Amino acid sequence: MSDARLDVGIVGAGRVATALAAALADPSANCDVLVWARRPAAAAAAVAGAAVTEDLARVAARPTILVAVSDDAIDDVAAELAAHIAAGASSVVMHTSGASTGADAMPALREHPNVVRGSLHPLVAVPEGAGRDVLQGGDHVVEAERPEGVERAAEIVRRVGGRLLRLPDSAAPTKARYHALATMVATGVVALVDRAASELGDDAESRSAFRAAFGRLAATGATNVQADAGARVLTGPIARGDETTLQRHDDVLRATSAEDLYRAVRRAAE
Repeated sequence: MSDARLDVGIVGAGRVATALAAALADPSANCDVLVWARRPAAAAAAVAGAAVTEDLARVAARPTILVAVSDDAIDDVAAELAAHIAAGASSVVMHTSGASTGADAMPALREHPNVVRGSLHPLVAVPEGAGRDVLQGGDHVVEAERPEGVERAAEIVRRVGGRLLRLPDSAAPTKARYHALATMVATGVVALVDRAASELGDDAESRSAFRAAFGRLAATGATNVQADAGARVLTGPIARGDETTLQRHDDVLRATSAEDLYRAVRRAAE
């Protein structure tokens, strides 16, 4: 681990890009951060401490580049970067997609033999307007086509206060499967809490109150499952096999918008 100042370029101004920029621009990370955005003025407000530019060539000159754009845009952005990277230049370029490996994505960068491709995916639900702390303590999946890429990505993770999470291997099917399951968890929690609150609340105020309450309930479940396998920390009538209560659930949820979700959760837990 090196504590030398690290020059980092970030392409993008979405949630993940601005969270990474804010975390790396914190003085404790000891990084010089330059963010490329199509609308620099708007991005600057979200990445205090980092410089913002609309000149992609300036970012392409950095030794460490994070491509934090939508998956569909990664290859096009990489092609633009490749056009600006000087011949013979050495750098590590990592995208933040959870579904693609670094070796499969960004094919235009192959024309630069000293550029190492990789990926760094924060396993964190990043909300709109998140600050630098959202990545603190979070897990990050890292892989690259050469060891120096993994080392650089691990250094970035360390500087944002995260933890490395290793996949069984870096093959694309394994990574895509990981991302599908991560999406199931992150989206599932939000969808379940929101659907339950909408089903129960009579007006905006009560729906908001139940959303907060069910969100806190979900947080306790998430805390429990971090300690042990689900079967050993499940609580409630599904875990107990309380058929009378479960029949009442079936009766009151029949033909409601929550019925299918409830049944799917029940099947998964039994």
